[in-house]
Amino acid sequence: MSKRFQGLGVALITPFTAEGAIDFPGLERMVHHVSSSKAHFLLALGSTGEALLMSVEEQRRVLDFVMEVNAGRLPVVAGFDAQGGTDAAVERIHQLDPKGLSALLISPPAYIKPSQAGMVAHFTALAEASPLPIIMYNVPSRTGVTMAPETVISLAQSCPALIGLKQACDDMLAFREIRSGVPESFVLLSGDDENAIPMMAMGGDGLVSVIGNAYPDAWASAIDLALFGSVKEAEANLAPFQTMLGCIFEEGNPTGIKAVCELLGLCGPMTRKPLVAASGALRDALYTAIAALDAIQTPAQD
Repeated sequence: MSKRFQGLGVALITPFTAEGAIDFPGLERMVHHVSSSKAHFLLALGSTGEALLMSVEEQRRVLDFVMEVNAGRLPVVAGFDAQGGTDAAVERIHQLDPKGLSALLISPPAYIKPSQAGMVAHFTALAEASPLPIIMYNVPSRTGVTMAPETVISLAQSCPALIGLKQACDDMLAFREIRSGVPESFVLLSGDDENAIPMMAMGGDGLVSVIGNAYPDAWASAIDLALFGSVKEAEANLAPFQTMLGCIFEEGNPTGIKAVCELLGLCGPMTRKPLVAASGALRDALYTAIAALDAIQTPAQD
């Protein structure tokens, strides 16, 4: 059975100019780069896209621009800011223009640290209000809370609008419990590049990727292999990326991936404060990783 949002989703970066404005030409190149690849869907306005460092007006401009450039080539999922409490999030979701969007990605509100019952109430209210299906986002490193397996299972069984989970933690036992308890149609996506293939070996459906901004074809092909059960081949195909993955998050996200994209000529390296561009040391390490990857992927000429 084919599911919505299987395969490789790319958590799209938002390029900025040196002055801090949105770099729309750079964003256009990024969207074309990913939308013309083998990737399966786009995620705009996620944490990798620095959405919380934009105004509401900027977020809407970015989303509209991404959808215009994408031109229907890939489904577009939008990150949705559910901060400020459930009632405020419900009000914002009622004001949302869903045209052109395929789903929303929503995490528990950061800093508030709701209980498991609170998260059930929160997502139930959003599911009832949303004009679009919702992929829940379990990201303890950013929210300060972990969605327990029983919470995810309860929500998946009771709210048809909650169609999936992006799991950004490395608790494989929890992942296994979730997979065994949710409906078969419920999509389970890794939120970490490094955990994608192990999670897919346990019944996962794909990956929302950071490194896919730079290398969407290679990662989409590997995720496809894993979907068809060729896990060892998928792991072997991604093995050359391990050096890059080892340093790409050293100075935070999206600092590393923006440096990679700059070195590949896709866009500039600038982030919005308090995030900063990659240090010279990190940039050098990533340059070395790119060169090594190119050497592997490009056959020697006689």
